[in-house]
Amino acid sequence: MRQVYWDSDDMLRRLKRIEGQVRGIQAMIEREETCQDILVQVAAVEGAIQQVARIVSACSVAETIVRTLDAPPEVEAMRSALARLLK
Repeated sequence: MRQVYWDSDDMLRRLKRIEGQVRGIQAMIEREETCQDILVQVAAVEGAIQQVARIVSACSVAETIVRTLDAPPEVEAMRSALARLLK
């Protein structure tokens, strides 16, 4: 099993929330709600997806460092710094 540089439970929670938001948008369209109301929800989904992308990007950086430097204590320090930055 490989090292993962994120909290899997947190990531799954985020993705399930996004899934629910998308289903909500589908329901809004079926109910023919206003474009403005739908846009608000679309913006929320975009923000949530961007946060997931930031977390995965930080993971990619950590994986690259591990492969390149092979220095676990330094990698852990960087992971912690990235985690604080991404909150």
